[in-house]
Amino acid sequence: MARRSAHSPVPCTLLVLALACNGGDTDESTGASGTASTAGSTSTGTTATSSGASSGQGGSTAATATSGTATSTSATDTTGGTTTTGPKFDLGGGPDAPPPPACTTGKIPATCAEAEACPTSVGCRFYAVDLDQLDGGDDHPYAVAVSNVQSSSDVVVSVEQKMGGAWQVVAGPVTIPALDLHVFELPDLHQEGSGMKAGGAYRVTADAPVAAYQMNPLNIQAGIASSDATMLYPVTTWDDIYHVVGWEPYPHTAYVTVAAAVDGTTVQFETAAPVTAGPGVPASMPGDVFTVDLDEGDVVEIMTQTNGVTFTGTRISSDPDHPIAVFSGAECTFVLAYSCDHVETQLSGLRLWGKQFVAARVPPRTTPPETSVFQIYASEDGTTVTFDAPPEVTGLPAAPAALDAGEVLTLEVGGTAAVPGDFVVTADKPIAIANYMTGSSLAGSIGDPAMVQLPPVEQFLPRYVVLVPPSWNDDRLVLVRPADTGVTVDGTPVDPAAFVTAGAGFEVARIQVTDGVHVVEGDAPVGVVVVGVTSVDSYAYLGGVGAEVINPTPEG
Repeated sequence: MARRSAHSPVPCTLLVLALACNGGDTDESTGASGTASTAGSTSTGTTATSSGASSGQGGSTAATATSGTATSTSATDTTGGTTTTGPKFDLGGGPDAPPPPACTTGKIPATCAEAEACPTSVGCRFYAVDLDQLDGGDDHPYAVAVSNVQSSSDVVVSVEQKMGGAWQVVAGPVTIPALDLHVFELPDLHQEGSGMKAGGAYRVTADAPVAAYQMNPLNIQAGIASSDATMLYPVTTWDDIYHVVGWEPYPHTAYVTVAAAVDGTTVQFETAAPVTAGPGVPASMPGDVFTVDLDEGDVVEIMTQTNGVTFTGTRISSDPDHPIAVFSGAECTFVLAYSCDHVETQLSGLRLWGKQFVAARVPPRTTPPETSVFQIYASEDGTTVTFDAPPEVTGLPAAPAALDAGEVLTLEVGGTAAVPGDFVVTADKPIAIANYMTGSSLAGSIGDPAMVQLPPVEQFLPRYVVLVPPSWNDDRLVLVRPADTGVTVDGTPVDPAAFVTAGAGFEVARIQVTDGVHVVEGDAPVGVVVVGVTSVDSYAYLGGVGAEVINPTPEG
């Protein structure tokens, strides 16, 4: 089953040998601001419906739509410490200036300079945001988990909070041994509903590259089974232009939260849904444009006025010297069926979007497998999306899909026990894809809604150090590889029989793993998603991702 809707409103990676990494450093000062201004509606929403038949690769499609616009220019990155705004690398720094580090294929960066030169999900500075939960869930421990990806050296990690305009250490410093992890349980810092919150983000810094994740809440909590988690992108990968992808939550509302890493950041919203007013946030209707001013560590949340409405298609921008982080989520939502669960993910900026994806579904919980939901979002008009999948896969369109900017194609994809519903998506223009676990009533009370934005094939990496959180009954790595590529987990080869075809020369495996840190390596670049389930609860997040600018001139 499919439905299409539209909504209004050159760094390098570890995979390539390149150096053209541009951006800015932060000017770390104190103070916070949260003013907002509004402009009249610049676009009008439209609604459309369509249908289409499908065969071995799909079912029928239906669509609804609204639209909007936003503008931006090139991406920029930031680093920790007290510095002044300027280029990331001064290549004209004189004969004694050391050259920027070179990218090394498959090598985990050993220094913060290497991580900045070749941005991936591994870095030295992150901002974690305690996102809005169910009222009961907000009281449970929020946590940031940091894994030391270094193979033979310790890292020192601290967590800070901005209080009274000054950063203060609230956890750490903690020394994390090589290939180990530390979980920081942190005080409640969420923004309830629409509003600007000064100092609303935690700053996580390390003296060598690490991977970081946030868990909301940390563990399965008595009295509330509403969890999700997200991989955190280091500041070196942030962008200044985003399109929002998210669910249409029920019985609660959707929200988008933005964090700033640089003082004097002006964030522009062109919203695709009615926005509830709050401190520093004006009430707005689809197509309205408004701005909110943030300083480093500040956050702003916008929340829909009613449930059943999505911010998908909302466009958020700043400027190249003031990159931002954008999180999409819902306090709690059904996905296709009961019951409700919290969902959240940190979105990638538009310059990281690609054109080829392996839509590897979250692990099935039933036999035959329950359907899994995918959203395919177009960033540009006239986008053609094609599908390749084994004949056992159901729910895909029989013909290529045509999408305009802001349109999203929602697919309910299934299959058989042996071929559960993975497929390959290719577009002629940059797109984003999100995958959702459905409600527990469709799966014998196992799991519940969870959300993850999938990486394009162009951002796959040959090596990951991933974290699996504690206390879940069933944790799995969803591994994507080019067919017949050797893949190991903790040095042990993954049985080739564990992989099933997804189409277009790619294969997917879902393997059970224990809690803790795991090393995934491929003979070629591969993809990794981490998923866990227990009774009526779940989480899903990227194990890691490249952050090469592969869409350098996005149509805002």
